[in-house]
This record gives sequence, C-alpha cells and structure tokens, in this order.
Amino acid sequence: MSRMIIRETLPIDFDDISHCIFSAFQNDGEIALVRQLRADNDVVIELVAEEAGSIVGHVVVSHLRLNPNISLQCGGVAPLSVLPGHQSTGIGSQLMEAVIERSRSVELDALFLLGDPDYYQRFGFGVTDISSDYPAEFFQAFELTPECLNNVSA
Repeated sequence: MSRMIIRETLPIDFDDISHCIFSAFQNDGEIALVRQLRADNDVVIELVAEEAGSIVGHVVVSHLRLNPNISLQCGGVAPLSVLPGHQSTGIGSQLMEAVIERSRSVELDALFLLGDPDYYQRFGFGVTDISSDYPAEFFQAFELTPECLNNVSA
C-alpha cells in the first residue's frame, strides 16, 4: 500500500478537490462554499491527503468571526471530505489532527465546526453553548488556547 501524505493545497489540486468533495457529500453546496472562501481570501488553512499521487481527502479552516467581535482568532473547519472508497481508514482523523496542529502554529485560539459530536469529540471538540445560526446539538468548539471561550457570551 502506498504511503499517504498530508500537505498544503496547491491551485493545481482544485479540480481534484472538487471531485473529492462532491464524492463525499453528493452535492455541490460544499464545493461552492470552498470556492467562495477562496475568492473571499477567508481560507486560513487548506490541506489535502494524497495517496499514490491522487487526492483522497481535503479539509479547510476559514476565518470565523464571533459576534460581538472580540480579540479571539477563530477558525471554522468545513468541509472535511474523504473519498468514499477511503473512508473509515483514518484519513479523516489524520486530516483533523494535522489541521489542529496547523491551527496552533498559526496561533488560532479556537476552532468551530458542525458535525457528529461522537466523531469530533475524539479530537477535543465539544458541543458549545455559544449561540449560532446552526443546530445547537451539532455546533462544536475546540479551545486551542485553554479557557479562551469562558467569557464569550451565549
């Protein structure tokens, strides 16, 4: 089996990334989101998982602003996608671990995402009581700076 690597995204990857996202989600909504984040220069981190020269996974962290805007540097993780034939092989976990490590290195204070709490709790995410426009049971946060969200009003 060939070795999988995680690396920064390059513009030459964009078509393969779109294919990966569509294959994982079976719609164009997440592709449109990634394209808009790139167009708005809101991408903080964008990584791909590559195996045998092919992209098999992808993740984006974009700027996320809390309201009211406080001095925290936050990121939103979305989307995380893995080709269906490569799911449940650890690629998504490796992408999440890499994106958390990179988020620390660029000095983000917290990450937020929407997703299955049973999956994302293994990385340190937890359902948050910070109010948002998203379903509360899936809106999760991970403090990279300990206790940085303690005084964020709900």
